[in-house]
Formats: sequence, structure tokens, C-alpha cells
Amino acid sequence: MMKCVWIVGTFAIMYLIATIIGFATYLLINPAAMWISVFTLMPIVNALLMYWYLVRMRISRQASLTEVLYLVLAWIALSFGLDAATYIFIIPALNHTASNWAFFRDQSPWIWLSYAVLLVSAYIGHRLNLRRLNA
Repeated sequence: MMKCVWIVGTFAIMYLIATIIGFATYLLINPAAMWISVFTLMPIVNALLMYWYLVRMRISRQASLTEVLYLVLAWIALSFGLDAATYIFIIPALNHTASNWAFFRDQSPWIWLSYAVLLVSAYIGHRLNLRRLNA
């Protein structure tokens, strides 16, 4: 049960930071600044959150890589679910428009790449955990 709380909690922190940074850079600067922040700042934030999860859950050296990959899968599933609820149902309902069933199909390729970048963050989080365990 505690693992689920930490998985959802670290995801919520990551999603909140990404949303704030994404909207702030998009609205205040430009879309290019948003994508630059997504691919420079967020991998660092994600790696640190993944490392924090591994430390708090006391994941062993042997289980570290597997556990962090499960964390990535969980974060992607949670992200898909939250994005679907928000952009397919909630926002269209608030705007009194039809559900946007094309949301995932119409995603920018950069969105899909940002999910792949989670793997890089996972590896960094895993390596940080191994370094801590070897210290």
C-alpha cells in the first residue's frame, strides 16, 4: 500500500511541476521555451523524484532497475489517465463542447518523446540509488 502512495505521490509532484513550468514557459515566453524546459529541466526533476522513491521504499541494489522501470510504467499510465480525463472529458465539458476523442492521436511527437525521456531519468535515478547503496 505504501508503494502505491509513493508512486502516486511522486507522480503528482512531477505532474504539478511539469504543468506549472509548461504553462508558465508557454504563456510567458513561447512554445519553444516550453519544449526546452521539458527536455532539460524535467529529466532532472524526474530523476530526483525517482531516486527519492527508491530511497524511501528502501529498494535493494538488485531490485533497483526493475523497480524504477515499474515506476516509469506507472507514471505513464497515470499520465495517460489524467490527460484523458482532463483533455478529453473535463475541459470539453467545461467549454460545453464535444469530447475530444482525437486528443492522443493529435499529440505533438514531442509529447511522446517526453515519455521516452522518462527512461533516461529512470536510469539516472537508478544509478544514483546504486551510488548511495555503495557508499
